[in-house]
Amino acid sequence: MKELKLLHAADLHLDSAFEALSPEAAEERRAEQRELLFRIEDLAEKRGVAAVLLSGDIFDNETVRSETARDFNSSLGALSCPVIIAPGNHDPYTPHSMWETMRIPENVYIFKSAGISAAEFQGIPARFWGAAFTNSFSHPLLNGFSRGEKTDELADVLVIHGDTAAGAGDYNPISREALVKCGMDYAALGHIHARTPLMTAGGTAYAYPGCTEGRGFDETGEKGLLIVTLSDAGVRTEFVPLGGVRYEILRVDVGGKDVSAAVCEAVSGLTENDCCRLVLAGECSAQPDLGLVRKALEGRFRELQLRDETTPKRELWPLRNKDTLSGVLLDKLYTIYTAADNDAERRRAELAARYGLAAVENGGEPL
Repeated sequence: MKELKLLHAADLHLDSAFEALSPEAAEERRAEQRELLFRIEDLAEKRGVAAVLLSGDIFDNETVRSETARDFNSSLGALSCPVIIAPGNHDPYTPHSMWETMRIPENVYIFKSAGISAAEFQGIPARFWGAAFTNSFSHPLLNGFSRGEKTDELADVLVIHGDTAAGAGDYNPISREALVKCGMDYAALGHIHARTPLMTAGGTAYAYPGCTEGRGFDETGEKGLLIVTLSDAGVRTEFVPLGGVRYEILRVDVGGKDVSAAVCEAVSGLTENDCCRLVLAGECSAQPDLGLVRKALEGRFRELQLRDETTPKRELWPLRNKDTLSGVLLDKLYTIYTAADNDAERRRAELAARYGLAAVENGGEPL
């Protein structure tokens, strides 16, 4: 098999509503989403890919804004390679969908039916298989499908939107058995917003690139796309971040620490383009002043949320000398604590006491 390099992205959800934001902020986010199209174009040209694969939910709904249609055509239409799209549950192919009413560049190929079909493009040593959602829900599209006789010179690549989660039932559930039987070299999947590693089912390699940009704290971490390389040596994938808005949830133990200093250190790797939810944890002698924390981080993020889950500091040693399992445990550890030669040994004894009490009283959570 001649080496074949592809760009695989999914779940852009262009024109998302962003209902939690003000109208102005929501419009700004939609404009930033459209910028991802041009970053995909730029990466595809720089990496010299043979094709761009978009595995569904390119749009968040069947109504596309004029500026989004403009940027879709301007970016993807400028590519020197084909763009292959398998519509998903948010942007299904229907007689009145955007796929029929929008002007589509000549190099963009869209699977239009729920039946698996193949497309080939001049100069590309591959057959591209795929199908479309034709409604907001879909039965299993791959069931009973097999590519047939293998052509050694051509790679077989599947582009499809669907759900490999066990027990999934509404959004083209894809079983491991179906992936094994389909006989693809690579299945470019969409629908799951969390990126997966390259996986295999029989001879079929497959992966989800995840969504291209987070839209809330349920979509955390760095988002982007995959560069996929197929060759006689097999399939390999490379994750490439797109640099969009990023959401992160950080849990910071501030027990016994300067709270502002602890949170500033914890967020040192984040940027002004990130949305951060900070959860303060640990035992504190006094309740943290969230106002001071917010002031210390002023201007650091696009959005900052603070949660205080700290607990009042519990004095350990007064609990000893009791005729209980906890009391006996603390008696023994207090002997070690008072005999310690230095602060480090005393801290270890105290930590052992806290974990010991956690095991006895709190199901394993340190007190």
